[in-house]
Amino acid sequence: MKKILIVEDEINLAASIQLFLKNQNFEILVVHDGKEAIDKFYNENLDLVLLDINLPNITGWDICNEIRSNSNIPVIMMTARDNEFDELKGLELGADDYITKPINLKILLARIKRILKIDDKSIYYHNGLRFDSRTLEITVNGEKIDLSPKESQILEYFIRNKGFVLSREKLINEIWGFDYAGDDRVVDTIIKRLRKKMGIFSERIKTLRGIGYSYDENKA
Repeated sequence: MKKILIVEDEINLAASIQLFLKNQNFEILVVHDGKEAIDKFYNENLDLVLLDINLPNITGWDICNEIRSNSNIPVIMMTARDNEFDELKGLELGADDYITKPINLKILLARIKRILKIDDKSIYYHNGLRFDSRTLEITVNGEKIDLSPKESQILEYFIRNKGFVLSREKLINEIWGFDYAGDDRVVDTIIKRLRKKMGIFSERIKTLRGIGYSYDENKA
């Protein structure tokens, strides 16, 4: 889980960004002045800093300079200012990006994912369930749970085909291959194990008796 430090003295704005990014499965730390920001930078293993310019005690410019003098972690500057001088100054100090207020949270998320090289095709997130097909891992209520390769393959196939009815035969052919000669009930066994690991989200995998299975991401 990527750890992001929000440095913002507007408490309501900081809280809004924190909640939004936390729901996107980031670990979030929040500070409201420059001194706290420097302390967190030196004492936490951060992946990215969202940095306001106008701060008590130490300005965002000075914090950015301090960070860049000691680390290559990404910095996105946040400010109400929108003139070219401020943007150029931030970039010259080593900031990786610059976003102006009022902040569009979806645009902010897209920029964070781009900078952290988070590939949306490999990571699925919806209402609390996160699945990373690269690490064969799901996160349920913040708890990381490892999946077996077959559990991961089936979940990934369900997600790519959400809303469609998938027969046991279809799943066998897609996951095990057309030349599979074993018992087709292996599908039921794998899905049973997968549901157990998904916890409160297990109902997303629906059984359609005599037909097959489907994935409904609106469940739970």
